[in-house]
Amino acid sequence: MRNRIGIIGGGAAGLFAACQLNRLGVSENADVTLIEKNNIPGKKLTLTGHGRCNITNRKEVSRLKEGYHEASNFIYPALMEFGPEDTVSFFENVIGLKVKEEDNNRIFPVSDSAVKVRDALVSYISDCSKIICGAEVSSISIKDGFEVTTSKGQYHFDQLILSCGGSSFRETGSSGDSYRFAGSLGHTVIPVRAALAPVNADDGSLGFCRALSGVSLDADISLYCEGKKTASMSGVVLFAGFGLTGPSVMEISREVPSDIDGKDVYLELDLVPGTSDEEFDRKLIDLIGGHPDTKIATLLSGFIPQSAASAITERTGCEGLYAQGFPKDNRKKICRAMKHLRIGLKGAPDLNAAYVTRGGVSLKEVDRKTMESRRVPGLYIIGEALDIDGISGGYNLQACMSEAYLAAKAILSKKIC
Repeated sequence: MRNRIGIIGGGAAGLFAACQLNRLGVSENADVTLIEKNNIPGKKLTLTGHGRCNITNRKEVSRLKEGYHEASNFIYPALMEFGPEDTVSFFENVIGLKVKEEDNNRIFPVSDSAVKVRDALVSYISDCSKIICGAEVSSISIKDGFEVTTSKGQYHFDQLILSCGGSSFRETGSSGDSYRFAGSLGHTVIPVRAALAPVNADDGSLGFCRALSGVSLDADISLYCEGKKTASMSGVVLFAGFGLTGPSVMEISREVPSDIDGKDVYLELDLVPGTSDEEFDRKLIDLIGGHPDTKIATLLSGFIPQSAASAITERTGCEGLYAQGFPKDNRKKICRAMKHLRIGLKGAPDLNAAYVTRGGVSLKEVDRKTMESRRVPGLYIIGEALDIDGISGGYNLQACMSEAYLAAKAILSKKIC
């Protein structure tokens, strides 16, 4: 008897699952059906890497796993079984898509086209999988296997891969279906929130951010909640008309509490990282003493962009002032603004602007060596459906590929009577 395998969701995780099933020889003893509610698979995949598709990250697995936060130990077996080198080999040697390595070990297709990545994946599985698009799943029930009810009829499967994605970028179809279906089958779903998202500045900081919209700089960034530092990060910060974005801001966004309203929550930026408050104060004293006819903003432009320097002097009430006769109190204000620039936050990061979702199916209820549900035999859960989110730089797509491999391997090892 042939194994009837269903894949619910044709995003990155679902497409990777079909690819792994094909690569491992699914056609010999099974039929695969991929059900996607959009009119074409991989809609969100085409947006990754700003449309270039950051496929994976070539760091050693022992280092790579640390980019998955609390889920690092859970994801480790999957990364060890099918890691970045396996992903590179699959793309180049199996589906014929050449890749290149860029800074921080990030791997992109040579074409710089996420659409071509999606198309290559779909082409690879087209001979071994039945792809049904425009079919929205309304329910999944357990009836002699799995009965999946969709807008295009009912389907029955012996084994099922749940890969409907998270709740970010809802216009791509990621509307939280995974959580609804998993919950209906008895799984615990950790409340979801935004990860890898920009943050909105409060009214007190919005004008400052708008004045610097488009300006980026390197900074140490810390998140404070009710006076307590809860997270820290280093990297590029980009000012925007709504607040802050950029790699370091987006990575720390997952730590912003969802119940932020009414709380004192802010980001503190150190615009002169690697230099202590005392060292910076001494440097500023030397600059002031050595350049009496120079504006303070000009002196600060040796550390940060001129536009940012001007905004700092305006914020501290020192706009237009020269070094000669510059009061000590003003110097202290400048030092504090440069080393402890406070940007108040307004509201939790928007899920619809997030690249990935934090939260999802509890990892305690999934076997990390097979991705099979511990509550529902024959059900495999992968991708953003799980409570796993990685940092930017190819981590999240690699997780999908690694999890898909484990699920495919486990499914094909079972005999259906």
